[in-house]
Amino acid sequence: MRFPLWTAVVWIGMPLCAAGPGTVQKAAQRFEEICAKVPAPLGSQFRTTAAKMLQPRYPELAQTLMPVGSAAEKLPPAPRDEPAISPAEAAIYQQFGRFGQVLTDADRAQLIIHLASQVRALPSDATKAYLARDLCGEVTEGDMGQEAITAAAETLAESIKGAPPDASMYLSLASLIHYERVRPPMKDAALVAALALLGLRERLAQESRFSLTGLDGRVYSLVALRGKVVLVNFWATSCMPCRKEMPELEKLYREFGEKGLVVLAISTEERAVVAKFIADKAYSFPVLLDPGAKASADFDIDGVPQSFLFDRQGRLVGEAMDRRSESQFRSMLKAAGLE
Repeated sequence: MRFPLWTAVVWIGMPLCAAGPGTVQKAAQRFEEICAKVPAPLGSQFRTTAAKMLQPRYPELAQTLMPVGSAAEKLPPAPRDEPAISPAEAAIYQQFGRFGQVLTDADRAQLIIHLASQVRALPSDATKAYLARDLCGEVTEGDMGQEAITAAAETLAESIKGAPPDASMYLSLASLIHYERVRPPMKDAALVAALALLGLRERLAQESRFSLTGLDGRVYSLVALRGKVVLVNFWATSCMPCRKEMPELEKLYREFGEKGLVVLAISTEERAVVAKFIADKAYSFPVLLDPGAKASADFDIDGVPQSFLFDRQGRLVGEAMDRRSESQFRSMLKAAGLE
């Protein structure tokens, strides 16, 4: 599960923004056209999310997407009431604690499949949908395999139908469809809008022009690294999934560095915190500091780890929304021509 930062139509197999020329403006226009077919309140929730995403770099564009009555400085999340939890739902929540104890991806996958069947057996209500969404958050940490990922996605799709309108549910499902290559388990205008919103997010990442200083004192930017394959990894010292994947990033960096791979590990934490953590590590890839979280805003980072892969032409060709295994990183690198 991605570690939240506050504590520290496009289909499968295609990058949402890589095919042909495009701009943030075009992606926003396309999103707006699709979102117009989504009834309220979901449509307003999607537009609010897009406006918040655009606000730091494209305030005028954000204003055009903002629902009537919203203010640029106040972009509220979808309202959520605390639903009553049944004994059966509470028992499932309790089993979620096992994810911190299970050691292998295979064991975690079996737990996902088991819990998915229990969630589907619940009567429809908001808590069922939240359980299904939380399950989708767990299934992306490491290599769970398609059976577990599909079980989580189908459970969320089924649970959405009986829950209050919530755009974040559709975004979770869209992320599994696109980034984890899951076959769409349902046809819904809101799901299409969620996929288009991911396309807008990727276009913002594609056009990032960040320039950050590393612990080594050097300044790094995507523009200056054109001609290299660049893996941008957002992480935090307090994030256990981040710690698990950093040795794998180091292994790949040492293996493919001479072939043109550059790994940029970006943290929003204070220099002293990051430097202390890195001091006794053998990592040789650049560790960058992002004061003010400007680069994180470019990529719409709301939790870590997250990784973005750019090919030698500077095109975004791969993205991961959670911890990846070595084999999963290798699959991403293959898409950029490294194997």
